[in-house]
Amino acid sequence: MDPERSALTELCEEFDALVTEARQHSPQRQELLAKIAVEAQARRPVLDLLGQLLGTDRDTTVRTLSAGLPGTGPGNARAEAFRCPDGACDRTAVPPPAGAIPRCAVNGLPMERR
Repeated sequence: MDPERSALTELCEEFDALVTEARQHSPQRQELLAKIAVEAQARRPVLDLLGQLLGTDRDTTVRTLSAGLPGTGPGNARAEAFRCPDGACDRTAVPPPAGAIPRCAVNGLPMERR
């Protein structure tokens, strides 16, 4: 899989938890996360910026992302799945049954049913 696509997928899956985690860090780290969000929303590369946030080189960042972003946890499986609204990443969101349609954490658009 393309490393940038994987980075965007992981960012989108864990964005809310990452924002929560970033609130406990310096304003500079919070600003870096905001910059990452802007770049992701514009569909520009984010892998190197995520490396800056994590303090890792590019290869280590790719390996780290395969295990999930620090400060985030695993999701819960549910019956109905949704995908990225514009196909830019491989995120799948699974809301509670009869729950609200999830939205893209990066651009706020409603996700599409798979």
